[in-house]
Amino acid sequence: MGLDSVEILMKVEDTFDIKIPDREAEQILTVGDFHDAVWRHLSGRYSDKCKSQILFYKLRRSFADNFGFSPPNFKLDTSPEDLFPKEKRRHVYYSFADTTNLKLPDLELTKPWATLLASFGITTILGGLAASLILINFFDVTKWTLLIPVAGIFLTFLLSDLFDPRRILIPAKTVRDFTEQTLALNYSSFVSDLGTNRREMEKVINHIIADMAGLDLEEITPEKKIADDLGID
Repeated sequence: MGLDSVEILMKVEDTFDIKIPDREAEQILTVGDFHDAVWRHLSGRYSDKCKSQILFYKLRRSFADNFGFSPPNFKLDTSPEDLFPKEKRRHVYYSFADTTNLKLPDLELTKPWATLLASFGITTILGGLAASLILINFFDVTKWTLLIPVAGIFLTFLLSDLFDPRRILIPAKTVRDFTEQTLALNYSSFVSDLGTNRREMEKVINHIIADMAGLDLEEITPEKKIADDLGID
């Protein structure tokens, strides 16, 4: 397993409060192998209780208590953008997280700001790398110029931090997605209290892989090879 795969493994171990031995981890080649390995180490913690359903009702009660949102209007296909007030969104969102004692999906930049940040990063990092290679190969300049793209990386992270107040977009498209993402972030507490079942375990692992590898959830299927198919080192 490469370093990215190791990071994902460590996150999965923390989420389910298990430890997969190195020799066993080295045999994990596909997403299905990942599912099987985790399930073996969860022996004795099986439960038929649906944690996503429990969390859905908890969220519904919390929205009713905090925002006066009518429970019948809190449906699986409702957009979270319609649930959280747009005014002072960041404050309201993270106050809701504190009130419910839940980790919530990170807010994201709206499209114009995300495009600006991506363009800046591409320009400074790739442009800096290209400039460095030209200076080194054609003008015999010291290889210290390779620090130019490194500076680009630093500046991009700095700009990203400066853009934090602009992160007001909820990444989940529906309450169903929001519930599943929130469950994945808080699953360790649910497992310790309620146990788990195979289907939910697989969904949580898939969410972790997709989130940490920057992939679409639909790409994470049992037969996919983690390195060859998903491109995770």
